[in-house]
Amino acid sequence: MPPALPNERASLLLVEECFAGADARFVEALRQVSSPKFLAAFADRWKKDARPWARQQLFAYLDQPLDGPGHQPLVKRLFKDAEARRDDALMAAFLAAFDTLVRRVRRSRWHWDRATRTAAEEEYLATPHDVLPRDPVQVLVHPKTGERVVVAKTGRRIRSGRLFSHRTRHYLRRRAWRYFRWLGYARPADYPAAIVPVLRRYHDADLAKGEAILDSWALLNVCFRGCDALEFHSVHLRLRPGRTLTELRAAPRFPTAWETPAAAKLLLGLVAQAPAQLVRLWAMDLFRQVRAKAALEIPAEDLLGLLDHADERVQQFGADLFESHPGVDKLPVTTWLRLLGTRNLTALATLCSAFSKHVSGERLTLAQCLELARAQPVPVARLGQSLLAARPIPPAEYPSLGALAEARCPAVAGELATWALARLGAREHYEVEAVSRFLDSLEPATREAAWTWLLAGSAGYDDPVLWSRLAETPFDDLKLKLVDRLALRVKLPTLSADQLAPIWCAVLLGVHRGGRQKLKAVRDLAEAIVDNPAQAVPLLPVLSVAVRSVRGPEQRAGLAAVMSVVARRPELAVQVRARLPELSFVDAEVVA
Repeated sequence: MPPALPNERASLLLVEECFAGADARFVEALRQVSSPKFLAAFADRWKKDARPWARQQLFAYLDQPLDGPGHQPLVKRLFKDAEARRDDALMAAFLAAFDTLVRRVRRSRWHWDRATRTAAEEEYLATPHDVLPRDPVQVLVHPKTGERVVVAKTGRRIRSGRLFSHRTRHYLRRRAWRYFRWLGYARPADYPAAIVPVLRRYHDADLAKGEAILDSWALLNVCFRGCDALEFHSVHLRLRPGRTLTELRAAPRFPTAWETPAAAKLLLGLVAQAPAQLVRLWAMDLFRQVRAKAALEIPAEDLLGLLDHADERVQQFGADLFESHPGVDKLPVTTWLRLLGTRNLTALATLCSAFSKHVSGERLTLAQCLELARAQPVPVARLGQSLLAARPIPPAEYPSLGALAEARCPAVAGELATWALARLGAREHYEVEAVSRFLDSLEPATREAAWTWLLAGSAGYDDPVLWSRLAETPFDDLKLKLVDRLALRVKLPTLSADQLAPIWCAVLLGVHRGGRQKLKAVRDLAEAIVDNPAQAVPLLPVLSVAVRSVRGPEQRAGLAAVMSVVARRPELAVQVRARLPELSFVDAEVVA
């Protein structure tokens, strides 16, 4: 928290100035004041101020924790004024604020069983000593961290202090809830609209622990009053023996008030906008219960917010509503494509099923089908694949199928590449630019499918341009496969040693792996040097990589290759000695 202002008088003057000038710093300055006398008088002015800004600051103040020393009279006077004026919105803010004031903590104690003469440790909920005194207290500021420390008159440091005694907290909470309970009896039609703002003010941090949920007495009265797992009392509530919080089911106070179209619409809005997951789950559960009775007609576009929600359970809830919606078959294709961009895989599966049921492939363009097929989620990619397979594509549009080389779903990318190359790679439609995109794809499954197509008697098998591009590939898997095929190079389009040297070098420099491809690369290097001695200058350094390898098989293969070159091309002995000075060569006559 920010440090206290230099002195009390400066704090009071700043509050007056901010309030008069509608300054955004008003709430922060007000929270620094700890004079009960000033705050009591200021509350009388604040509640009479008719400016919309002043009303907004009331909600902003109640959004903050009620932990300001000396603020008891300010809170009480504002609360009583809101109650007297029957201000539903402001009373909702007070109810949520008072409900989160009551928080017990878990503690453990030992229990001695005299019958068995054994001790057992048990947990219980204890009320913490966190009450800020009504009289002014001393607020100290840590000189290094700037942390504000509240110290009582006795010198005891108050950690996480809150306003009001625990008895007063319970009373204020009951009194605020009583306002809405009376409203539910007197005006049941207005009750849902009045109570929904209360539920929107809870956050996950307020309900992070099970004991925090049980201490939210007002929230559970609103949402779970009829749940048989809970036992309600005037101050606290508890779980019935053998029951758990996972058994909570929506059973609100005044259940019939939620069975109207207006109330059902409020529940949908609560599902989309409530910050607390517990509230969202309750709203979804209750909406399923009242949907048939409420007979609410939901525009399909209104479900988009649920499908784009960060909570996966809300996304699935929206997908279930969407699948059974009577107007989905009239949605434009652009809306469907937006829906299929949701992040929840379970919801995507439901949406894809609804898409297949309600949308004909004729309504989509080829570009839209390709966009779906290139998507990363499996359900969407499968949907795009099925639409492409069922679509008659004229040969004039075959070049656009090259976009499938950018497919991002590993489970579908290989199948899409095989399907596309069967059309793009046909001899009558072959184009090296379109085909090479699949060999250059970032997805390994796509490259694997393209390589399989290439070796299966394809039109690219005899294309020297395509093989020259393969010699420049940056992907290790294609480099290794290319080395495997070099043994058959006489049957392949001619590749010069200059083109093959980068491949051989890349394979031999792969120090993190072994494999037969390295041995094949060594043999191919030796054959290339023997066939064309003019290539010895650029290729001998590559061959020396194998000779100096730390792996025994590669080193032996390199030495054998070097000796084969020298034996078959004696004129290269001088260049070999220059490149490999660590080797000692002995003439055959001397050995004999």
